[in-house]
Amino acid sequence: MNKILSQEEIEALLSNVSKTSEFDAADAVENGRDFHVYDFKHPDRISKDQIRSLRTIHENFSRLLATYLSTVLRAMVDINLLSIDQVTYSEYTMSLSTPASIYVLHSETLDGKLIMELSPALLLFLVDRLLGGAGETEMEPREITIIEQNVVRNIINNMIEILNEVWSQAVDIKCKYHSFETDPQFVQIARSSDTIAVIFIEVKVKGLSYQMNVCIPYYILEPILHKLSSQAVIGAPRKLEESDRVVLNQSLKAARLPVVAQLAKARITIRDFLSFQRDDVIKIEAKTEDELAVLVGGKVKFMAVPGKRGRRRAVRITRIVSALDQVFYQ
Repeated sequence: MNKILSQEEIEALLSNVSKTSEFDAADAVENGRDFHVYDFKHPDRISKDQIRSLRTIHENFSRLLATYLSTVLRAMVDINLLSIDQVTYSEYTMSLSTPASIYVLHSETLDGKLIMELSPALLLFLVDRLLGGAGETEMEPREITIIEQNVVRNIINNMIEILNEVWSQAVDIKCKYHSFETDPQFVQIARSSDTIAVIFIEVKVKGLSYQMNVCIPYYILEPILHKLSSQAVIGAPRKLEESDRVVLNQSLKAARLPVVAQLAKARITIRDFLSFQRDDVIKIEAKTEDELAVLVGGKVKFMAVPGKRGRRRAVRITRIVSALDQVFYQ
């Protein structure tokens, strides 16, 4: 049979509960107990040291991307890393505008998906420059057509390769293009409550500023967080594998250099140059039996004698000019 509490017992229980449930921060400090406020809606699951490593990686990404875009667009491009934030995936998608330009990337090694989001205005600028436009007028953002997507596809693929290259300092992520979306609601790479790291980047070109960002879910970063240390990222450069060496050697061997066989040279004054007339003679000190200097890339590398090979004029290398002797021939 259940026991019924008296009024005095009920009041005693309530007073005990109220005493134990009260918590005063000032009392905790006086008693020497350490405490800190923890926001369960926005948990910081990535440490400050790991955030610094992410910043180092994506600062390198910004620098290499600026060099690449400057070459492709034939204009000075300045790219800066603004910040790295930890937010929930739902907050990130709600912050994106519609229409957006969202490139979903798939990582082969981390078994997950990332997002590289570019401002639609930036994509329209890229299309305009690639098709020969001046790119000086700021265009109204709109949804990117399929044809425009194909125009910039090569640039996007190279941007992904640059991202893979800078990440290889810590771990190979091997990202590849997966899909393109204009509506953030159709992109689901993580659960709404999952924590993600968002890298905000600013692109400046021709006086205009555009935004882009890289979104990486925490579940992708979790297995490699131990590798995101300052020592791993800022350590010694990665050693070239044998396959990389072969490709590098082949690329160097295929490079073209200008080769010039210099018959003779002379120095004259500006006064003589301005007074030249037809049939004037320039006197040179070289003799017909003297060796000719062979310049490779504008520097004297060989000495040779002139002659013929079949119907063509040619030179035969007689000796190699050492590094010390090059000063004399300049």
